[in-house]
Amino acid sequence: MKATRVVANVGWEPPSEGWVMLNVDGASNGNPGMAGAGGVVRDTLGNWAGGFVANIGSATACLAELWAIYYGLEITWRLGYRVVRVASDSQLAVQLIKNRQDPIHPYATLLGLIRRKLSQDWLVSLSHTYREGNRVADWLSKHSLVYPYGLHELTSPPSGVVPLLRDDMLGVTFERHVVASSSSST
Repeated sequence: MKATRVVANVGWEPPSEGWVMLNVDGASNGNPGMAGAGGVVRDTLGNWAGGFVANIGSATACLAELWAIYYGLEITWRLGYRVVRVASDSQLAVQLIKNRQDPIHPYATLLGLIRRKLSQDWLVSLSHTYREGNRVADWLSKHSLVYPYGLHELTSPPSGVVPLLRDDMLGVTFERHVVASSSSST
């Protein structure tokens, strides 16, 4: 099978009417290294509905991504939203959550907590997005390391992220090579 790559314009994708979008990201300075998580909840127009940063100490990039998903779900639930689209730019984290893992997997406990959150009385869609569609969460995850250890809920956006929010609201996109389809070669 050979993957065909094409150039696509990628940007933030607003949720459908009646949904909110939770974009999350984890960042690690090293693998493992000092790590943080960040996320933002937005409505269909891209308006800030809530957000968070979390300084999680030393962790791998994947573990930071999983903490971002967990904290994002926690904050979104607390804000009262019950129809949520979640997007992470970590395909590995999304796959780990969707696929059942061996109970001795190093992240089994956190994966269990995330799955328990997902099984609450709400409608949640979890998917992968490209980094170009996740710039606000990416900024928040990197910015999280200036905060003390722990989770910090943000009722309004930090000033440094406002231009990125504006770009997303305007539909700004970036070119990226993406996999278009798979075809078999004989």
